[in-house]
Amino acid sequence: MKYIFVRHGKTHFNEIQLKQGWCDSPLTKQGIKEIENMAEQLKDYKIDAAYTSPILRAKYTAQIILKNHSVLLNEDDRLKEVNFGLLEGLPCLFVDKLQLESSNDLQMDYTGYEGENIEDVIQRHFELLNDIEKKFQDDDTILMVGHGCSLYAFIKTLLKNQKLDFPQNASAIIVNKVNNEYQLETVLNPK
Repeated sequence: MKYIFVRHGKTHFNEIQLKQGWCDSPLTKQGIKEIENMAEQLKDYKIDAAYTSPILRAKYTAQIILKNHSVLLNEDDRLKEVNFGLLEGLPCLFVDKLQLESSNDLQMDYTGYEGENIEDVIQRHFELLNDIEKKFQDDDTILMVGHGCSLYAFIKTLLKNQKLDFPQNASAIIVNKVNNEYQLETVLNPK
């Protein structure tokens, strides 16, 4: 089975980045352009099924990518970003001072602010993956569109000790499952 994991396009209009988990902002013109570029890079890939976070920035990203494919888009809450709780929509510079994330990529805990921790988010993604693997064949390719922190933590867990950098906006991480092992095939970045 092949997975194409895509991070949504750019959403910030200026230098002040906001903590966006379940809150939303639209893709910028640059973000749309990057996703259109990624759609072009992915146009020759066979895609048998597509899943997206229902958050609009991810959903719109998936719709742009699928313009070259005749596949029904499935929305699934399990692909949502980390819920940052009461810190949603606040400037990242402020939230970062609270030190709720460590330099270890897989340590985030926003439960004290009515949000989630990263382990819960990874578990959500694994539940979806298990449902997909029961439904599809080994030679199928599945597109999954989501968000930076949640996809990165999930894919890092899938790949175990393989090196993976935090995904750029509008990038695609292609992973193959062979003999119950997940292997990184490639990372595509927008040009």
